[in-house]
Amino acid sequence: MKSNKRRQKMANIKSAIKRAELNKVANERNAQQKSAMRTLIKKFEAAPTEELYRAASSSIDKAASKGLIHANKASRDKARLAAKLG
Repeated sequence: MKSNKRRQKMANIKSAIKRAELNKVANERNAQQKSAMRTLIKKFEAAPTEELYRAASSSIDKAASKGLIHANKASRDKARLAAKLG
């Protein structure tokens, strides 16, 4: 694990402390969802099947609807997957 030598600043205001904690939780959740999306895409690229295409496409749509990736990137990724499906 990488050590963080930089000191992080801590908020003094109660609402700012709460916001920082919520941002940390949201960041972890977003990272998990993006990682899961990338994993499905890699699985599809390794062995393109209709079932994996549907799963990857659904994952991309969910990420776009939640703002994890831009809508245009979602469209581009899905088009590339569809082209590989044949």
